[in-house]
Amino acid sequence: MNKLYIYVCLSLFLAACGGGGSESITAQPLPAAGDPLPVPIQSQVAVTEFSLEEINPKKAADMIVSTAKTSHEIVVPDGFALSSERSFNLRITRSQDDNQAAYLSLCSDYKQHNDGSYSINYDSCLLRTSLSDINYEAAIVVTNDTPGLVAALWFMDESKKPLITDWRF
Repeated sequence: MNKLYIYVCLSLFLAACGGGGSESITAQPLPAAGDPLPVPIQSQVAVTEFSLEEINPKKAADMIVSTAKTSHEIVVPDGFALSSERSFNLRITRSQDDNQAAYLSLCSDYKQHNDGSYSINYDSCLLRTSLSDINYEAAIVVTNDTPGLVAALWFMDESKKPLITDWRF
């Protein structure tokens, strides 16, 4: 009797869990295949400026003639510092119209082709960062044997080509 009571209660409970009221879903007709697409909105070309300025540029000094015959006779002038690196300020300024996110790669190993295109070794990048602000500034330190740098600014909007500029030292 107890089992019969449980079966009756469960069947009433399951019957009460029905879907309720009726809801109709109307399918929207698809546009015909021959309908033309709307004309895309053309955006204004954004202006981006790149600058790379050396922080403490080294100036060539006058040639010092030495009469030293051995290494212990060499005299080093005051203020001489043998530095194996150079420091630069990197500034990227984008126009107010260009407020979309972008990705910056600053690399040292690259080649510029005769047609103006570049081959960049992205494994040689000194800096990889995302840019969400219009202005970006960073201090970059490179070794003296670095012949140049290339900056590639990639936009998250894949329809825009990357902006690439380089500097030779």
